Amino acid sequence: MTNTLAIVGARLNSSRLPNKHLLQLAGKPMIEHICQRLKQCQQIDTIQLATTADEFNQPLIDWAADHHVNCTPYTGDVNDLMARLDFIIQQQQPRFIVYICGDCPLIDPGFIDHAITSLSGAETKDTIQLSTDIKSIHEGMAFYTLAGWNKLMQASQCAMSREHVGYADSLSPVLNKLSIADSDDFSAIKHRISVDTQADYRFMAEVYQRWYAAHPSDSIVSLIWVMQQLQKDENLLSINAHVNQKAPDRQYEKVSIYCQIGPLVGLGHLKRCALIADALQEQLSVATEVVILGKETQLPWLKCKPHWFSETTDFLAHMNNDTNKLLIIDLHPEHIPLAMLETICLKKQHQQIPIVALDKMSALLPCCDLLFVPSFYSELSDPKVDFGWQNYLLPTASTSTKQNIVLILTGGSDALGYGDVLPDLLLPKLDQDWRYVWVQGPMASAPNIAPNAAIECLQNPANLNELIATAKIVVTCYGLSLFESMAQGAAVILLPTQHLCSDNELKALRAQQACEMVEKLDDIAELLVNIQSSPMQQARLAEKCRSLFTTKNGLTALANHVRTLLDKNAKV
Repeated sequence: MTNTLAIVGARLNSSRLPNKHLLQLAGKPMIEHICQRLKQCQQIDTIQLATTADEFNQPLIDWAADHHVNCTPYTGDVNDLMARLDFIIQQQQPRFIVYICGDCPLIDPGFIDHAITSLSGAETKDTIQLSTDIKSIHEGMAFYTLAGWNKLMQASQCAMSREHVGYADSLSPVLNKLSIADSDDFSAIKHRISVDTQADYRFMAEVYQRWYAAHPSDSIVSLIWVMQQLQKDENLLSINAHVNQKAPDRQYEKVSIYCQIGPLVGLGHLKRCALIADALQEQLSVATEVVILGKETQLPWLKCKPHWFSETTDFLAHMNNDTNKLLIIDLHPEHIPLAMLETICLKKQHQQIPIVALDKMSALLPCCDLLFVPSFYSELSDPKVDFGWQNYLLPTASTSTKQNIVLILTGGSDALGYGDVLPDLLLPKLDQDWRYVWVQGPMASAPNIAPNAAIECLQNPANLNELIATAKIVVTCYGLSLFESMAQGAAVILLPTQHLCSDNELKALRAQQACEMVEKLDDIAELLVNIQSSPMQQARLAEKCRSLFTTKNGLTALANHVRTLLDKNAKV
């Protein structure tokens, strides 16, 4: 008979972070690191991966087969985690069971051995708990005797207790618990070490990268070391400190986010909607559904699995039939039939479904609850309108060291055709001490750059945020990339805006003196040379940009609006 069985529960269907178990940490999927940590446990005899037998989770099943990990795909109710685990337990009849959440890649082998050893020496106990006076960073583990598990299984009758291991005992205690000390001092700091959102993943990826930069590849990340890193590095601490932990006894609302992409629209709408989806999941724990009008495009920074519609009628029909609790609409008014859109929104208003319109969707003011403008400027004075420097929907600013890089950003589709003329204007004036990087958007034509020219061309790079963060100078068109670059503290040169913003908006931006503006494109090379040769000018522009975005977080501001609207609607 198996003495101790460790079961890792994992499915790729997470609403907040799909496919999370196969996301890479230091070159290996997260599930592989969890299994590697379990293999270091002296008290564990068998490791099993418990997932479900469906097409969505087939990649996880395939990974287990390729890596010789025992895997039992469950054919019953996909939401019945208790039954999925019990199917394995009743087959193997282990003396002890260790349940491991598949999103916790920092489980400590020493603690697992300590807990099993403690439980094996207490014949009348069903499970363990840390003594009430002990604080610990541990997450994602539960320990049971076979008898204790059978008690818990019998008590797990409601849907929540079938979906969450141990929830039944928290409702009505049935288990005899052994209080134990910790295996080491893990009390120095309390922080999220499970991976359930994009922010959690960024945090864990950074932790793993730091560890393996200084330790052997066959080592495992020390949890004590992680706490030490958190204590001395506020930047690491802040990556996912804002994430809200889901409560097992609460049904969370679902929010729909509608946006579009295309040659005439660009990628800005989708980029900020992807950030909004992450922020709502992390800060409010709501599930989000991103719906896109446009040709399906592979985008390395788009982590969610959106619904794509190539036809406007199908896109609007989906919106019309949407039953989610709140709609966020970020569309371009010149590229959507406004009359049809307004009719749908009036219907939603009658159904008391809140609507948040974004940016240029002022036509929806009569039927929306809020027009959130992610810009410092608006000519609207309606009480439903919220705008300002604090509203920009931008990724978290990086702390990367600035380098002698000139980054050229002309938008996702290069709608103004800068790729045809700008390279020839810049090439005669390039400084060999600087690196020049042209970013070709996924819907843009290749720029007119000769193969051996000193300007690199990167097509739709996955690390664009990092490139922006490290560039001392950014040459950009008007749009999201302009304000991302300003927020990252670059010296920004704004290309002629043409129709991309109004004269009044441009005048208001000029008054801030936070970027240099090119009046005529022929002047770009001379202006760039002047800024490159003046570190003081670079520093002045960077400092002014940073001052505009200090302590400002548009994603949190929008999330607070959404929370208020959802709470208000729930009381109606």
